[in-house]
Amino acid sequence: MNLAEELAWLRFYVPRQAVQLLARALPLAALRDRLPRVVAERLRFGLYPARITDAAEVECARVYAPWGDPAALDAARPVRYDAAPRVSILIVTYNNLSLTRLCLASIQRAAGALPFEVIVVDNASSDGTQNWLRATAAAGRLPLVVVENEGNAGFAAGNNQAAARARGDVLVFLNNDTVVVPGWLETLVGHLERDRSIGLVGPVTNSGGNGEAQLGTRYAELDGMRAFAAEYTGAHAGQVDDVPMLALFCAAMAKERFAAVGGLDERYGRGLFEDDDLALAVQRRGWRVALARDVFVHHYGGASFSRLAPGEYLRLWWQNRRAFERKWGVTWQAR
Repeated sequence: MNLAEELAWLRFYVPRQAVQLLARALPLAALRDRLPRVVAERLRFGLYPARITDAAEVECARVYAPWGDPAALDAARPVRYDAAPRVSILIVTYNNLSLTRLCLASIQRAAGALPFEVIVVDNASSDGTQNWLRATAAAGRLPLVVVENEGNAGFAAGNNQAAARARGDVLVFLNNDTVVVPGWLETLVGHLERDRSIGLVGPVTNSGGNGEAQLGTRYAELDGMRAFAAEYTGAHAGQVDDVPMLALFCAAMAKERFAAVGGLDERYGRGLFEDDDLALAVQRRGWRVALARDVFVHHYGGASFSRLAPGEYLRLWWQNRRAFERKWGVTWQAR
């Protein structure tokens, strides 16, 4: 990094570091509720640039009793299809085994008539994830393919690996810290099939990477989530809105179009800004980026990046934002 870049980094970092230090002595998160919105948003950005919800807004129990503790796939309801998969669900994992178990358990319970496969690329987890994935694939309770990396290849590279193995005509990017509900997959794919102008489509959620998708709802457990999801999506059946970007915690696009834009850009390393990058690449091709209000996916959020030290996270965010701006010749705008 040259001197000019280092100075730019310091101008970005020092004020945010000051806010973080202040937060150790003052209840800034609580104070934000009493401040004007514009001030509260600036304070939020100082604490954590990419987070758009407070932790209290998205709290939800990570144990769902009907699925076991930890969650397990149901041996009595294996998902098998006679036809080749039409959809490939791509998941990149790095530790957080309990969330991965919950995610795959929800995919199994939500499975319908639409044939799909699940491709999990593990980035050298150290918490037993690979052993569990191997055993799960061998048990045959999901059409599951497991790819094991020897190191952490990052989010973009992991998804590109999964996409290269995909047999489905539609790719669905899905974080391992999500929980899906019945009908989610059929509805997302249906939007792509009915409207070829849509290049990328994603659901609404409790916690996402852009304000348009985030409902900021409150529920304390997954039964409450399922009830909320049914009520909200039922009231918005068929509604699709154009948005500037979609966070890739859950998004679907045709495999051929993913190949046409060159896949996810791996310059972003461990992650951050590959979703902004993909959305812009889709739009530059003349395709729409769309938000399906009739699909709801729960997202715990921050499962990987919350493990980074604040300074490390800020540097990664800043470097990737700069890479995004240089690549596209634009100034990034907060979503």
